[in-house]
This record gives sequence, C-alpha cells and structure tokens, in this order.
Amino acid sequence: MSEINLDTVKHVANLARIEIQDEKAAEAFTKELDKIVDYAHLLDEVDLSETEPMFHALDLTNVMREDVPSEPLSQEEAMSNAKSTKDGHFKVPKML
Repeated sequence: MSEINLDTVKHVANLARIEIQDEKAAEAFTKELDKIVDYAHLLDEVDLSETEPMFHALDLTNVMREDVPSEPLSQEEAMSNAKSTKDGHFKVPKML
C-alpha cells in the first residue's frame, strides 16, 4: 500500500520551498518517495531483540585532565604572542 500520495508530495515540496509546477514531475516524485519509504520499511524486518540500545555508534568517553591549580600567566607572558598591543591590552581592528 502506498503511503506517499500526490498531496503528500506537494505538501512536502511546499515545506521545502520547492516549486513543482508540472503534474508529471509531481507524479514522478511520488513514485520515487514511495520507493524510498518502502525501502526504509525493510528496517522493520530486522530482529533487534538481542541488541542493546545505545546513544552513539562509537564508544566515546571524555578524556579529562585533573583540574590542578597553578600559577597564572603574567601579563607579559599572556601578551607575548599578540600581534598588536597598546597600553597592556590586545589591540584588535574596529568591528563597527
């Protein structure tokens, strides 16, 4: 049974701001989208009863270092790589 009809295609095209003026093109899109939906329904046949749910395809863990207090940079060290400074401040181009 076809889930995609001509009205659905026109509605989705309108939401996507795609203008479909030709009725033949709309029917072609209808057939193509229906094939895509049918193909996606193949996933319904997959047996997932033994599969654990997961949040991400890769097993990712955060790698954090210990938050150890240390001496802060001096103003000279902080500004040593600055392209341009003025009166002990970073000098940047005007934005407005």
